[in-house]
Amino acid sequence: MRTITIALLSTAVLIMAGCASVKVDQVDSAHLTHYKKYAWVKPEENTKQLPQLSNSITEENIRAAVKNEFTKKGITEDEQNPDLLLMYHIFTTQKTENVPNPPVYPYYGYGFGPRAYYFHGQLIPIAYAGYYNPWNTGYHQEHYTDGTLIIDVIDAKTNELLWRGSMENPVNDAGSLSKQFAKEAMQILGKYPDVK
Repeated sequence: MRTITIALLSTAVLIMAGCASVKVDQVDSAHLTHYKKYAWVKPEENTKQLPQLSNSITEENIRAAVKNEFTKKGITEDEQNPDLLLMYHIFTTQKTENVPNPPVYPYYGYGFGPRAYYFHGQLIPIAYAGYYNPWNTGYHQEHYTDGTLIIDVIDAKTNELLWRGSMENPVNDAGSLSKQFAKEAMQILGKYPDVK
């Protein structure tokens, strides 16, 4: 039973992750194409909710993913003379999802053997003495941690926020957070316009 519940919860989390999309807020995209060099800055961090989000492995993987995407777009890292300043933020919130209960398979008793009948188009098995178990026993609530990765792109001279991309997904698997955020960083920066 526990295995089925875990499998269903994992499936629900994967479905939610699959539905996640990148959200972008930006100035005129033509304006962004003139920036060709960037450097990283660190935001103020508050990761008391989920301390494992703030570590050097996660940071390194996110930076490597961003570097890879920006290189494809003709933007290079330059700590000495950048046009752009980049920083990322990770926020977490606790959420609740309604998840279908695992199916309860009918117990067929002794005597009259298995029977079934249709009700509202659904085949409902009947066990001994007329007792039956429906295939779906409803829903229950599962609690999970939802994480949002935000990447900010700022004008190095004016400190104006030029572009912001974000993505929201469940972050319950502490062992894969670093890879998850790196993948999300690539998806987010994939929406950034190419340099002319």
